[in-house]
Amino acid sequence: MSGFAGIIRLEPDPESAEWDRETIARMARAIAFRGPDALQQTLQPAASFAFSLLKTGPAPQESSQPCSVDGETWFLGDARCDGREELQRKLAQHVVEVPASPSSEQLVLQYFAKFGEAGLPDLNGDLSFILWNARERKLVGYRDLTGARPFFYSQQNGVLVFSNTLQAVLSHPSVSRELDEEFIADFLLGYPYYNPSVSAYRDIRRLPPGHVLEFSENGLSIRRIANMPIEDVLILKRDEEYIEEFQRLFTQSVRDQLPLIETSILLSGGLDSTTLAACAVFLRKQDSNGSNLKLHAVSVDSRPAVDDEESDLASRFAASLGLPCQVVHYGDVLPFASLEDSPVPCPEPALDPYADLCLYYQRLVAKNSPVVLSGNGGDEVLRLQAMPYLRFLYNRQGPLSIISALGRYVISQRKLPPLGAGIRSGFLRSIGRRSRDLPFPPWFTPDFQRRLDLSSRWQAMNASRPPQHPFNPRAYAEMEDLGISSFLEFYDSTSTARALESRNPFLDRRLSRFLLRVPLIPWSMDKYLIRRSQAGNLPDEIRLRPKTRITRDLMLLHATSGRWDPSDMEPETGRLPEVIDWGLLPSYLRGNTDDSLYVHLRPIALIRWLKFTNTH
Repeated sequence: MSGFAGIIRLEPDPESAEWDRETIARMARAIAFRGPDALQQTLQPAASFAFSLLKTGPAPQESSQPCSVDGETWFLGDARCDGREELQRKLAQHVVEVPASPSSEQLVLQYFAKFGEAGLPDLNGDLSFILWNARERKLVGYRDLTGARPFFYSQQNGVLVFSNTLQAVLSHPSVSRELDEEFIADFLLGYPYYNPSVSAYRDIRRLPPGHVLEFSENGLSIRRIANMPIEDVLILKRDEEYIEEFQRLFTQSVRDQLPLIETSILLSGGLDSTTLAACAVFLRKQDSNGSNLKLHAVSVDSRPAVDDEESDLASRFAASLGLPCQVVHYGDVLPFASLEDSPVPCPEPALDPYADLCLYYQRLVAKNSPVVLSGNGGDEVLRLQAMPYLRFLYNRQGPLSIISALGRYVISQRKLPPLGAGIRSGFLRSIGRRSRDLPFPPWFTPDFQRRLDLSSRWQAMNASRPPQHPFNPRAYAEMEDLGISSFLEFYDSTSTARALESRNPFLDRRLSRFLLRVPLIPWSMDKYLIRRSQAGNLPDEIRLRPKTRITRDLMLLHATSGRWDPSDMEPETGRLPEVIDWGLLPSYLRGNTDDSLYVHLRPIALIRWLKFTNTH
């Protein structure tokens, strides 16, 4: 995605103007890696802007920012508007003249001019931007509900510093590099983005997804304006209608996100990525007559440590589509190992012991193309549990509706749907076996634990929440509770340090709204809707393949095999002494070979990140 950064100073003077000119040049250098196609700096009264352009498409992009359609309100940011035809029709209905092929930036400006802040949630796509009105001395910032594109800011003494790149905000001289105590506590508890507003740094905040930021002489305000709607279950007459609507919406989503340039696809042997690849190839053949697809696949597996067939399935399928497929084996890579001679420090710590490996793959992809398509999102909306829907049917139509729904499913599938009633987990607890629920960390210093009331905070993090959706609570919570954004943000250029834009067609809001409405039985049981829709598109070895669970945890496999000893990673004492009792940690690192080892590796991940960032 393109890079943007800015400084708004409500009370400028000649001295501060020179200061901001020098600082915005520093911020421009910090975002230059995002956009190799152009790098610009613009100075306006009270406002300094920087922009680096990454040309992708398929939607037209402005080559220069900030840009305006009326000379009064200026756009700066990264926006890819999906459903452009619908936006143009709605604007035309309100007598707004729209160019024949408007850029996404123009659509945002015209939509905002007509409908104001209330209209921003109607925009589909990946959006992170500001709108600056110099006459009113007012800035409005917005980040879409999915939150794949970040927005960072720092506000002090009438000055707002902002960017989609954390490193750019950090480069401002007035922004401290002191760590945020709340973020560190939540990281060590296993929920670093429990508060979606914080960052690793005390002076830098995140704009949460679906929120709008306003900055003016009245001060700074943040409020949520976007939510996933709760809509009634969608009852159609024929099964084919569900399949046809899914195919229409999914194809529309891929078409909106698939550029005409070289594009990578993260391909596994599963349903989501193969469905995505098949659709992308179909659309490319339509556009190019099959002459040059400009698509290639990247697949990873855990060989040789585990006999993993993912890359075999992916390679065979890619070959059937005429796609080159690069396969990478990572089974021999040890936790916390880096595959790069000069790795770039991630601006925030990551919990995953294989985070460096994930970023390495993304950087590998960036060598071939600036856009990568991913199947992220399919599991969240199409691998659900039946019990909430059965309760919904019982409350609305009575017990016969449950018998009917279950009966039809059992007859067609010859098995019961996954109920999700908690029977298995309750049984495991009753016989004293360890569940996958991870324990509270035992190595916090008493003062830190007491001062931040970590026990209560941990209980709140793990407490069950009342369902918000009447029949699809899990998928709705994934879309509404901002959890997906922290996962997607990890693959943003801020982390990868490459000009690479990750896109996720399954998370298109138009598609998500439809999938939230389909009857869970049968369509959301084990991805039944995808399996039915892809008959004839995917080989049966993929289409009918059951979801395979990871039976061997690679990190634990290396720990138990003796190839990797986590206790060797004990950091020097004296780092974060007010937070962690380093005398307790080694015994836990040596004494655990189950899932709880992940808990005790969190301080190691944090200290490694601190060491690495301090040396760069």
